[in-house]
Amino acid sequence: METIAPVKDPGFDSEEAKKRKKYMVDLFVVQAKNYDLHDDIYGFYAHRFWVRTMVKIVERFMKGKKRADMLDMGCGTGFVTYNVARKMPNIDIDSFDLSPDMIKVAKQRYDKGFKGRKIKFWVADAEVPFGDRKYDIVTTSFAYRNFANKHLATKNVFNALKPGGIFIIQDLTKPERHPMKGLYAFYMKFILPIFARILGTEKSAAGWLKKSTDMMPTNAQIQKILEANGMVNCYHKSLSGGIACIIVGFKPGA
Repeated sequence: METIAPVKDPGFDSEEAKKRKKYMVDLFVVQAKNYDLHDDIYGFYAHRFWVRTMVKIVERFMKGKKRADMLDMGCGTGFVTYNVARKMPNIDIDSFDLSPDMIKVAKQRYDKGFKGRKIKFWVADAEVPFGDRKYDIVTTSFAYRNFANKHLATKNVFNALKPGGIFIIQDLTKPERHPMKGLYAFYMKFILPIFARILGTEKSAAGWLKKSTDMMPTNAQIQKILEANGMVNCYHKSLSGGIACIIVGFKPGA
């Protein structure tokens, strides 16, 4: 049986965590306004297909339930928040992100098309506790790889979930098998920087995207993080040949 190397947190007060959080805030001062457009171009619209997988998992979870409370953690511009809101009017959604600029864009989208829905946005840190038994569903998309302290963030999710609640991670990762592994490495090293120059992306963004996916734990390692922090019935699934992933866990209970 293959041994899965454990993932360790550097610590909430570590220099690594502080530098990463500062970088994420600074990055999206520039990136937030055009983030969704750039995502479409960089990823050839793939993330719009990946989010359907996440929404389908939420839909299965909601079968037989009249309503639910959801948290979209590291919500960015509200991409997952609004995809769920369109499909399921019986879910009230809280959403937070570390970046004030991303939250500003998310609120603008709310004002344009979602007024009247119970959706709230605020600035917060996933590594700081955000509730106790408040949510039936917690999602995070394209954010988990940016957390320096993944165990700490996952522990906070576990505490914030109601018994029986679900945690769904969707993120980029690095393919583990050829030929996709080689194609992905080529794209990240040579093609992505070209797109970044053409689009006028913040200079370090393309480099960070490659670095963050290179540092991302494997799907099996992330599943182990969930299990180490109390989640049960966990599973993971690769998307698009391993370019992206879905990892799911449940809080024991009703």
